[in-house]
Amino acid sequence: IEFQQFQSTLMIFQWTLMKHPLKRLAKSNGYIYFFLLHIYNNYNRFISKLKTEIILHSNTCKIQYDIIGKKNKIIIGKDTIINKLTIHIRGNNNILDIGNKCFFGENCLIWMEGDNCEIKIGDHTTSTRDNEFNAQEYKSKITIGNDCMISNNVTIRTSDSHPYFDIQSGTRLNIPQNINIGNHVWIAPNTKIMKGAIIKDGAIIGSDTTISKEIPTNSLAIGRPAKIIRTNIRWSREALF
Repeated sequence: IEFQQFQSTLMIFQWTLMKHPLKRLAKSNGYIYFFLLHIYNNYNRFISKLKTEIILHSNTCKIQYDIIGKKNKIIIGKDTIINKLTIHIRGNNNILDIGNKCFFGENCLIWMEGDNCEIKIGDHTTSTRDNEFNAQEYKSKITIGNDCMISNNVTIRTSDSHPYFDIQSGTRLNIPQNINIGNHVWIAPNTKIMKGAIIKDGAIIGSDTTISKEIPTNSLAIGRPAKIIRTNIRWSREALF
C-alpha cells in the first residue's frame, strides 16, 4: 500500500513535469523544476532496479546501482568479493555476468549505455581499484576470461562515446567494436583497452599502454600505441615482496 501511494505521488510529479501549462509553471521557478526533475529521475531509478533481475550468489558485495531501463540482468558468482562497485546502466536487455571467486577493489565502475550490451567476466579474475569497464552502444560486448589480473586505473571501453564523420560522404568513422580478453591475462596500471582490442591467453600488457589491436598469446606489449617487445613468456601471481 505504501509503495502504491509513493508511486501515485511520483506520477503526479511526472505529470507536472510533462504537461502544459504546468510544465511552464514549474520551469518558471528553477528550484521547483529541478526538484521535481530530481524526484522523477529517482523514481525512474527505483522502478528500473525493481525491474532488473539481480542474482547474487555472494554476500560479500558492496554495490551501488544506478539503473534506468528495462529487462536488464546482473549476475554475481559464488565467493566473489566486491569492496565498492558502481553499476551504471542506461538501456534495455543488458547483461552483466561476473564469475565465481572474483575480486573487485574500491571505486570500480561498470558502465553500460545502449540496448543488448553485455559484459562477461570469468572466474578468479581480479580488479584492483579505480577501473572502468564500459560497453556502450547497441550490442556492444566486453568479454574477459578466467584468472585475469587487472591492476589499477585501467579503462576498457567499446566506444568513443561521441561520433565523428567523413565530411564528403557523411559516413560515421568511429564505429563501436567489441573487446575480447582471453584467460590469464595481466593488465598493468594506467592501461587503456579500446574498441576492437583482442588480447590472447597469457599475455601481459605493460603500464601506460593503449591497446586497439590484437595481442598474441604469451606476449608482452608496451607503449602508446602498443608494440610487442617479447614473445613466448608466461607469468604468475606470486608476489615479489
